[in-house]
Amino acid sequence: MPLLRVDRLSLVYGATDVVTDLTFQVEPRQRLGIVGANGSGKSSLLKAISGELTPAGGSLALAARARTAYLAQELEAGPHESVYADALHSRPDIIRLRERLTGLEAAMTGAAGSELGALVEEYGDVQHEYERLDGYAYDNRVAEVLHGVGLTESDQQLPPKALSGGQRRRLALARLLLQDADLFLLDEPTNHLDLEAIEWLEGFLRLSRAGMLIVSHDRRFLEHTADDILELQAGAGEWYPGNYRQYLRLRRERRAVRQKEYEAQQEYIARTEEFIRRYKAGQRAREARGRQTKLDRLARVAPPADDEQIRIRLRASSTSELIFQSDGLRLGYGKRDLLTTPAFTISAGERVAIVGPNGSGKTSLLKALLGELRPRSGRVKTGPRVTMRYYDQHLADLDPNKTVLTELQDAFGLPEETLRTFLGRLLFSGDDAFKTIRSLSGGEKSRVALAKLMLDDAGLLLLDEPTNHLDIPAQEMLEEALQDFEGTIVFVSHDRYFIDAIATTLWVVEDGALTMHLGNYSDFERRRQRAARPVATREPGVPSRDRSRKGTAASLAGTSLNGVEDRIDQLEAEVARIEAELADHQTYDDPARVAELAQAHEDAAGRLRALYQEWEQAAGA
Repeated sequence: MPLLRVDRLSLVYGATDVVTDLTFQVEPRQRLGIVGANGSGKSSLLKAISGELTPAGGSLALAARARTAYLAQELEAGPHESVYADALHSRPDIIRLRERLTGLEAAMTGAAGSELGALVEEYGDVQHEYERLDGYAYDNRVAEVLHGVGLTESDQQLPPKALSGGQRRRLALARLLLQDADLFLLDEPTNHLDLEAIEWLEGFLRLSRAGMLIVSHDRRFLEHTADDILELQAGAGEWYPGNYRQYLRLRRERRAVRQKEYEAQQEYIARTEEFIRRYKAGQRAREARGRQTKLDRLARVAPPADDEQIRIRLRASSTSELIFQSDGLRLGYGKRDLLTTPAFTISAGERVAIVGPNGSGKTSLLKALLGELRPRSGRVKTGPRVTMRYYDQHLADLDPNKTVLTELQDAFGLPEETLRTFLGRLLFSGDDAFKTIRSLSGGEKSRVALAKLMLDDAGLLLLDEPTNHLDIPAQEMLEEALQDFEGTIVFVSHDRYFIDAIATTLWVVEDGALTMHLGNYSDFERRRQRAARPVATREPGVPSRDRSRKGTAASLAGTSLNGVEDRIDQLEAEVARIEAELADHQTYDDPARVAELAQAHEDAAGRLRALYQEWEQAAGA
């Protein structure tokens, strides 16, 4: 029996048909990822299933007694006195039983005889139900979930109204996860979560017994949580078995097959029409009429729908070889120290990703590099001829009272006709150019901010969460543009797919300190896993040549693994030596030496990445 059955569903938003004739079903414990461009109907589908939106046609059917829990994008503060109390009331059934037990305990204090016996019997029944719902462990579970989504003990004492937008979303996510629901409806669950919370959530959902519909633009999250993918495009839905990575492969294959089928049919139609045109009035007119009849009845194959994608191209002005250099920084606000960094150097062409928990100082570090935040100690030296452009995750540099067109005109002074043609590349068509910034969605505001990056030619980009609000097609276009960008990039992101596509170096903020690592996020994860891997030890008194044949394969695999690890250790030490020399400001007195070290660093990075892959294969053997 399916948990959810959707049959020929149609949804209308305003005067627009967003979903037409959609049919699919979700089985118990199945996790379905839903993808598609902004405006394709993903959120509307969840609202329809939750009962917030009435379908224009078709039907939605939940299994008997199935309970749903819905995480919407737009949230309101809870009514309780604290975050913890608000989360605690996620399970009103447990709270009611708890209050009844307390009431019965008070009543039994002054009762006697048959009255006491009846109260004791009722107390036993209520306690049995309370234990069945795991009520005695519920408080610990609330604390675990709140901590998991990143709400600290001090956060938990605040009233919900005092929370920021990001914290409010974390609380809403915690409330949903605490509910004993059969079907989770999750609309962008990773919004406002840092990497640690995202990875905790992935583990939590994998262990959950609930079925799920997950709308997300976080590709790595979908890869780790979804069993199947439903793509919404041009009002229709298409089902793909497997996670996000398998979806990408199958989608390419299906589109290629459909394109060939379409081209083959178009060729057949053209040949047939030419035959009909040539012989419709001659001796073969009857045959021509027969072919026309067949052609009229032919079911036409549609070509694959074109992806409506933004087009991004970023220009870079030339800069000096040295971009930033520092002997180390200490950043903070008021009496609070936020972050300390070791000495560092960033050279032209590097792509540095900064990762860490929310509130750990990542944005502050960008502001220090930008020159907008004065460090408590240390300083940043910026190389000559370095021009930079900053992308604010909150889009605060956009004037809400201006139109899209005037925002760009005032910044760059280009003619209206030129800018309107340019805005078409970012999917602002017609009168969209005259919308005020205030009226735009988050994704549209992000596209205006990207337009400002495209119209500039800074050699250095400082980007704070650039993929926020962007749908997956827009993220992919931004990745391609940044990969082709010839300048230097320093960026903050929680998007692991994006980090892997762009970063050559990872700066990790933990416990108020920053450490630097070669490679991208997956490289960093491999190093962490390798460091956490237990070291195999030989039993005392048993020489290696006396090991049993049963252990020979494992012994050889361990020998191979140890050899790879030894080479990794040596290469990591070499990389650390190169980076230490590059961090020394005296190195830059010799431009030839800088070029030599930069090439050595690039070569070592490639060899180290290959060794990491070899280690993974040996570890899995």
